[in-house]
Amino acid sequence: MSEKHRALFQGHCVSCHKADKQKGHFRVDDLPFTIKTVEDAERWQKVLNAMNAGDMPPEEEKQPDSTAKTDFLDDLSHVMVAARRQFSDQNGVITMRRLNRREYRNTIRELLGVEINVSELPADTGAGGFDTNGVNLFMSANQFEQYQSLGREALTEAIAWHAAAGEQRKLRYEAEVFTPVMEKFVAHQLDARERAQRWVQAVDAAAAKPENAGLVAAVRKTVKNETLFRREWAKIPGAPSPRSFGFDKKGENDADLANDSLRAGWLEYHQYYLRQPALDRGAYLGPETRHPAELNLKSVNVLVPFNWPVGNYIVRVRAGVTKDAPPERRFLDFGINARQGPVLATREITGTIDEPQVVEFPLTLTRGNSDHDTRTIYFREKGAWDTNESGGKRRSEAVARNGLGPELVMWIDWVEVERVPATGAKPTPPGLAALHLPLDDKAPAPSSDDLRASLERFAMEAFRGSTPTPQYVDRLLGIYDMRRKLGDKPGAALKETLSVVLASPMFLYLAEPAANEEHRVLTAPELASRLSYYLWSAPPDAELRALAKNGEILKPEVLAAQTRRLLDDSRSDAFVRSFVYQWLGMDRFDFFEINRQKYPRFDNGTKLSAREEVYATFDYLLRHNASLRDLLKSDYVIVDRVLAHYYGLDGVQGSGFERVRLPADSPRGGLLGMAAIHFMGSNGEHTSPVERGAWVLRKLLDDPPPPAPPNIPALTRLAGKALTTPDRLRMHQEDPQCASCHRKIDPVGMGLENFDAAGQWRTADSYQAVAANGRPDPKLKIDWTIDVAATFHKGGSFKNYGEFREIIASRAENFARGFSKALLEYALGRPLGFRDEAVVADLVKQAKTKDYAIREFVHLIVISPEFRNR
Repeated sequence: MSEKHRALFQGHCVSCHKADKQKGHFRVDDLPFTIKTVEDAERWQKVLNAMNAGDMPPEEEKQPDSTAKTDFLDDLSHVMVAARRQFSDQNGVITMRRLNRREYRNTIRELLGVEINVSELPADTGAGGFDTNGVNLFMSANQFEQYQSLGREALTEAIAWHAAAGEQRKLRYEAEVFTPVMEKFVAHQLDARERAQRWVQAVDAAAAKPENAGLVAAVRKTVKNETLFRREWAKIPGAPSPRSFGFDKKGENDADLANDSLRAGWLEYHQYYLRQPALDRGAYLGPETRHPAELNLKSVNVLVPFNWPVGNYIVRVRAGVTKDAPPERRFLDFGINARQGPVLATREITGTIDEPQVVEFPLTLTRGNSDHDTRTIYFREKGAWDTNESGGKRRSEAVARNGLGPELVMWIDWVEVERVPATGAKPTPPGLAALHLPLDDKAPAPSSDDLRASLERFAMEAFRGSTPTPQYVDRLLGIYDMRRKLGDKPGAALKETLSVVLASPMFLYLAEPAANEEHRVLTAPELASRLSYYLWSAPPDAELRALAKNGEILKPEVLAAQTRRLLDDSRSDAFVRSFVYQWLGMDRFDFFEINRQKYPRFDNGTKLSAREEVYATFDYLLRHNASLRDLLKSDYVIVDRVLAHYYGLDGVQGSGFERVRLPADSPRGGLLGMAAIHFMGSNGEHTSPVERGAWVLRKLLDDPPPPAPPNIPALTRLAGKALTTPDRLRMHQEDPQCASCHRKIDPVGMGLENFDAAGQWRTADSYQAVAANGRPDPKLKIDWTIDVAATFHKGGSFKNYGEFREIIASRAENFARGFSKALLEYALGRPLGFRDEAVVADLVKQAKTKDYAIREFVHLIVISPEFRNR
């Protein structure tokens, strides 16, 4: 603690908490201003908690100056953060750890060539940090059973893939088969309307009889309209049953079917559909409609036959749009499970009905795709049916515009599904190749020598090159023999035995020295494993293992070359996604949903592309060894056609993510221009300058605010008030316990207020407060023009977003320092301590000489003593 706070402490705390007068049995006059022990830290934490809660000094006592109290709480909060780091410092010790979930999944994939679902395994993160942190990667007894069960599933999946490697399947769905179904349904609707009209006439005739006047008047007192009146037909003598006109709702009120047939809208819209051109060659995607189960305008659904094998498939669709289709309605969503499945990909359709285009989507079917939902693929117009609200709003707006409904603009010719057989160029997965034994139920029993050799080879592959001991192989043979005596066929007994290997510590744990072993240089195999799990989240491949076996990997030039090779390999995508997801806190992206009524353009397809932009941009920097500065500000973006349309940009040629140069005045470019970042800094409806400001301080400026105390009083006086965002933020700073953090956070968050909750640029905002009855009150609504002008705490003023971004971009060294800390912690698998400060400073210093080229950070960590030593 700074000595400048001693006067406040002496004047407002010591008199009640000293040796001879210890209120609350708590003494502070002997508290050292330099924290050296855990006891000191715990006592200072109690002081911080009491002052943050407003309990100290008590209301009846003289209160300290507001600015002085704010400064004191600010400094003490940061001192406590530093103290926690100091006392949790592991002094460079890396806890021996198991594979985390994604490493386990990737290791199984490299060994057996299949992807498995690992979502049921325990979470890999504890109190913050990365999922590579060994402290969080504990193991319990029942987890071994989970791993053995997953191992069995992986082996079964691998056998299925191997058995079906050469199979080829293909089907085509011609969309025009829908036309006669629609024609039949329209004929049914016309007939139903005519029958309903005759029934209404009969009910009206019965109601008009003089003798029924009293009954009719009584019924009309209880209903609001003619539709509800007709539901009470049974109370009117002489009124016929709807069932006698063909309306039978199976135990419910039959009048509802007749009433539905009278409603204007659906029949007229279906007739409008049948007037469209090219129905003899295809079908249109449109809005949801009243229909029997087989009639669906909103999407094209195709069921992949259940007897088709697992494998990689290509799904093709031939589609076009009408000439007058608006730009926002030229996108096609693709996914699995038409009822509730997520959008897997979105493509812009640039073809026309006369000259349609063919677009392709990759699809992988596993044994998990075994029911109707997971074998049903769908195509639908982007965003139209993400929610009932979005579809209903589009329909109501269209009906108001043209009296019918949404114009039909997306046309489908056909859909094709083809299984892509494995080619001879694709090697058998090393785990299966090592066996030399068949695993199917018809396989004969192997000889004892063949079985031992196969088990030893498989275990060596599973253990990443380490040879199993003879005793371990003997135990495996014992398990196999036991399963055979219990009645298992040879293939089943072998699969059960191999599942034990996949639940063994030598497979599940990264084999490095125990924590009590003396500091030493990693062996060549250990270094190879650490490198591959750092950059691939997967085991060393054959080339890396060979270099480890002969010791070549220990040579600096070889290690550098292998680092480049691993980064250039597509498997480094695992590094990009896992590191960026955790570093930037992307878990918040799926924490809540957007308000689709308020932000209709931020549909599922756009949201998917917004998330991918973050990864694609980092991947671009990594592939091209670009500067880390480009994440703070750049004159380009990495976007696909979906996001380019969302941002109002031109220049994307293909269907994937590409570099697009920005106009000079664009707010895009870098993390601060990304829709995903702004969406995470909101609650899905309104922006949160506090959330955004704290994120920028943590992730971009390496100046994280201390954690918010749990006992900070809520600003209940704001409830039910129509206030602008700046007014609400100013109220944060009225109380010293709030101002100690918010005076630093809020100005930064205000700098981003020109972006709404969905990341779109805006110049005005509004707020609708809720009245005491819980409903919006028009009198409590306020609109205002956005003014982001503010001043950073302790330096730097800005008048607009452009100036704000320039200030952030000028602090590249702060950004590089925070990035280095995160990357080093991810690579080493342990939290950083004070002893690592010099390592981080050296990383930043050396990377700066290369203009913070992003690969430079990776290479500097790989050659560092911290990475190469234990």
